[in-house]
Amino acid sequence: MIPTSLDEQLSTLWDSVLNLALPANEQLAILEAIGDSRAIDELALDYDDTSCIITEAEFQNALTQDELSALRSLDRQLDQMSGEANARNWTVEALRFSDCWKEVRELATLALATRQIAKVKKSAA
Repeated sequence: MIPTSLDEQLSTLWDSVLNLALPANEQLAILEAIGDSRAIDELALDYDDTSCIITEAEFQNALTQDELSALRSLDRQLDQMSGEANARNWTVEALRFSDCWKEVRELATLALATRQIAKVKKSAA
């Protein structure tokens, strides 16, 4: 089912961020569950497919500045890893051991933390 409301789309976005934050073995298990544990790029493509909502969410004040900043940092890291010249970043070995994937996990974890802080602040207001 394709998410239609902004809240549903943001939920899908945060799910894709969570997948990027998981340890490599869990990421590989997700890829295996969808059919190919060697399709490392699917992790980034899933995020890329959902990240198109960020601009709309910003326009509607549905994300805090900290959330936007964290998501944009994650975007930049994934962009830096992409392209033909960086094909080595999209292997099982790279997913497990490379610094670029370590950085993706750290940035995704930071984004999730900013999301949790925003949710707590919103509920306390």
